[in-house]
Amino acid sequence: MGKNPFYVNGEGYFDSTAGKALQNINRERRKKERMNNMAKKRSCRRTEDENKIHEKAVKMRKMTDEQLVHYVEDRVEKARSEGFNQGKQMAAPASKIDIASIVEDIGAIKGIGAAKLADIKAVLESRLGASDG
Repeated sequence: MGKNPFYVNGEGYFDSTAGKALQNINRERRKKERMNNMAKKRSCRRTEDENKIHEKAVKMRKMTDEQLVHYVEDRVEKARSEGFNQGKQMAAPASKIDIASIVEDIGAIKGIGAAKLADIKAVLESRLGASDG
């Protein structure tokens, strides 16, 4: 009649409670090892950038509602100010248009007389602003 070797205590006696405790400890140890191995495998599949993004996401998930609202509001305000500053830089003052030189160039075209040239100059001034010349 064979006894289960897991039920043998340290002194060599058969004891079911000690064996069950050893089984539970062994089971827990194996479970922890599996969890550690799974976590290692998952993180090794991520690149450095993905790890940074993951860390930020974890940090954001751990925030309270109030912290999250402040964080989002700060990011929105920062984006607005950066966009406003970039818009200012992009909208550099437009170069002034010399209407007189444009009218001169148009006047050199055959078939356009003084009356038509005066009309063109009036339209340019009304659309582009006051004459520079």
